[in-house]
Amino acid sequence: MIDSIHKLYNSKLLRAAVWPKEALRLPKFQAHRGVWVSGTQENTLDAFKEAKLQKAEMFECDVQLSSDLIPIIFHDSITGRFSKNSRRILDLTADECKLEVNAPTLEEVLTDAKVPNFINIELKTNSVAGTPLERKVVQLIRKLKVENRVLFSSFNPFSLYLLKQLAPQIPRALLVSSEDHKDNKFYLKKMLLAPITGFHMLNLDYKMINEELMELCHKKKIPVGAWTVNDRLKAQQLLEWGVSSIISDQFFHCEMLK
Repeated sequence: MIDSIHKLYNSKLLRAAVWPKEALRLPKFQAHRGVWVSGTQENTLDAFKEAKLQKAEMFECDVQLSSDLIPIIFHDSITGRFSKNSRRILDLTADECKLEVNAPTLEEVLTDAKVPNFINIELKTNSVAGTPLERKVVQLIRKLKVENRVLFSSFNPFSLYLLKQLAPQIPRALLVSSEDHKDNKFYLKKMLLAPITGFHMLNLDYKMINEELMELCHKKKIPVGAWTVNDRLKAQQLLEWGVSSIISDQFFHCEMLK
């Protein structure tokens, strides 16, 4: 990872876009898929409401399209983890997603006053050509006039590229993992397409982050988020190194590390 970063630095291609003036300001902690570790199902209205009760200012959630092209909040591509059935989300309507796996629509969440104000919307798509997902999400955000509450994130650089065209005033985070997985292609691991995304920050698997990497990012004025950090000492170390925001299942506001 460090070698890849060095190569990009030397080519002067890796740089963060200037954070939009009217955009949200990142808190130090984000509740990963809401607050669900005590038994509430992740990525549900109940989990997001619990995040607010525990004083989280921001939560992360996963958004994809139902078969009737409605943005719904659910992490997996199939329902198996939360249902006796194993059906593809893209084969279910939004109403069916609600009945099958208690998946709320993005609109339900954005219009609920009992959830934290700021939302990290991870767009779940592998398409290299763009999908209706990006347009539907942006249309909804504009309709509700919540541009200043939202951060976009995605592992897919093509999705972020499209979002840059559709909603340049909403900040974008490029998610990066070093995990060996069939969907984590070489060009994603090495961030080869990062320059086309116009990213405002990098959201890295915390295992990829060390002090040297943070020094490089500071020199280039690249904000870094870390996911998913559930160890108190590691969270403290990352903050000391200058990580801007920590996505966690355990820590939801700054007082938890005092």
